[in-house]
Amino acid sequence: MLIRGWQWGDPNYHIDEGFYLLVGDRMRHGALPYVDLWDRKPFGLFLIYWAVAAIGGASAGAVQLAAGASAAATAIVLARVARRWVADRVALLVAVTYLAALEALAGGGGQTPVFYNLAIAAMAAWSLRARDAPDQAQRTRAAVAAALCGGLALTIKPTCLPECIVLGGFIAAQLARHRASVRGAVARIALIAAIGVLPSLACVAYFVAIGHGADYLFATVVSATRRLPPSIDERVALARYLVPRLAPLGLMAAAGVALLYRTDRGDAAWLVAWIGAAITGFLMVPNFYDHYALPLLPSLCVAAAPLFARPVTGAIFAAIVAGWALLLAGWPAIERTQRSRAAMARATDLILANSGGRSLYVFDGPPSLYTLTRAPLPTRWVFPEHLSTSEERDAIGVAPLDELAAILRRHPAVIVAADGNGPRHFSLAAHRLIRVVLATRYRRVASVYLPDVAGGRRVGIFALRAAAASPAPRARATPLRSAAAPRS
Repeated sequence: MLIRGWQWGDPNYHIDEGFYLLVGDRMRHGALPYVDLWDRKPFGLFLIYWAVAAIGGASAGAVQLAAGASAAATAIVLARVARRWVADRVALLVAVTYLAALEALAGGGGQTPVFYNLAIAAMAAWSLRARDAPDQAQRTRAAVAAALCGGLALTIKPTCLPECIVLGGFIAAQLARHRASVRGAVARIALIAAIGVLPSLACVAYFVAIGHGADYLFATVVSATRRLPPSIDERVALARYLVPRLAPLGLMAAAGVALLYRTDRGDAAWLVAWIGAAITGFLMVPNFYDHYALPLLPSLCVAAAPLFARPVTGAIFAAIVAGWALLLAGWPAIERTQRSRAAMARATDLILANSGGRSLYVFDGPPSLYTLTRAPLPTRWVFPEHLSTSEERDAIGVAPLDELAAILRRHPAVIVAADGNGPRHFSLAAHRLIRVVLATRYRRVASVYLPDVAGGRRVGIFALRAAAASPAPRARATPLRSAAAPRS
């Protein structure tokens, strides 16, 4: 609460969680991910946001409360893992360090790793329990629990696959070591692995059963391979940004592993393998942002535990890591949260005053504006960067420029577009088209600066001129499949 509570209630903490909440909220009214609202995240993530929206009324505070509960649970699990080598007091330092480190990587809200780090941490804990189990029955139960945890994590984001493989391989080795028959060991390992992939298969089976298996597989598997990778200069710039945020914890994790190696080489090797798998998952996605590094934190925090156990200096090291992370995050972010809430309220009021119940199109801005205004959606590609950036031109199943042109032909009542070029990798053709349309058919109502955890941006709110208005009837307030754009 002390670390994360300052930004609760901010509807624009991060663009991603605003979009996920939009999908979860529209799912309550019959919309279907990948069909009515397109994205490439697996179905498990949207089920989480559907549940949050159903319980919390599609409010940002509900998302941040759920994410806070997940982060706290993850910290507790990491502390219990660390207690394998250190005392309770030191395990508490591990937990607090994890919560603080999240803040420096935009993890104070509902990013996907905030949820699936819990499942991966639990899988790690169960893998150790499988190693320590006194008999085969308890070892098997621990292995099944670990497999289910990894399987649930995969339904939230597949970049945790290397961690699932490494931790699962560790468990498989334990099962094989204590099994007299090779054939019996292989059969049991295969069965447990099948249990691990069961959640992902259930998602695929559901969409196949309702006739949208191809939509689901394209969005969650194929599309990621078609995104354009960043340039070398962008990779270098991102590395310069991430190194100060990860270096202190990384160095202390390395020192912790070295200390552990002196007393328990097996556990030290397990930690190195877990860290290596997390790094592999981080590097799997060529296009990445700061929050993509959040999955590195659980293994690094646990690995630092032996160093934090050093008399006197250990607590100082933990305070350095946690304090540095909070400093980089601008903690406590009271003023930013207040400014963001006020700015989003103003933008919402302006959109409602000028839309007349007709559609809104957020070309470049927070998707949470759709949720706040309850506006009909003009397309199923409502995450702005899917249509406004060049990296997605071959990855979303349609030509982004054609879809943008189709949206603009439907004359949205209000368009939100950032002043300037907007996100990195912006599509020059898309921005030229939107500027021409805004200049000829729309009038600028206001310019509003919308703060967020990444710094924020200034957006213009544009209302359709009366002479350019389409004679089409007003759209429904709740977009179902019949109101979505045609599927490719």
